[in-house]
Amino acid sequence: MADKKEDRMVQVHFRVTQTELDAIKKNQDKAGLRLSEYARRLLMGEIVVAAPPADLNYLIRELKRIGSNLNQLLKKLNVLGIAHPLELERCADDIREILNLIYETYRPKKGDD
Repeated sequence: MADKKEDRMVQVHFRVTQTELDAIKKNQDKAGLRLSEYARRLLMGEIVVAAPPADLNYLIRELKRIGSNLNQLLKKLNVLGIAHPLELERCADDIREILNLIYETYRPKKGDD
């Protein structure tokens, strides 16, 4: 398969109804691809899935950071045998903040089915 745009010299044309085009463009937008790239992948038999939310990497990074904080806190608790209330409260606030962010990100929007 040609990987470079310069290698793509042959054009393929076909007709669709307006309803079909609307459905194709809707799926293409979900995949985050240009129409030509979306069609090329489908025609080559690839499975095209919706692009992940833009802030997914941020959510993953934050969850890893919180997990690291909790791990460090548990090590301190184990070594010292005491819990520092401010550290625990900060970790709890971080978890609540991330949970709210995840909820807002993945909550169905009005009109979505």
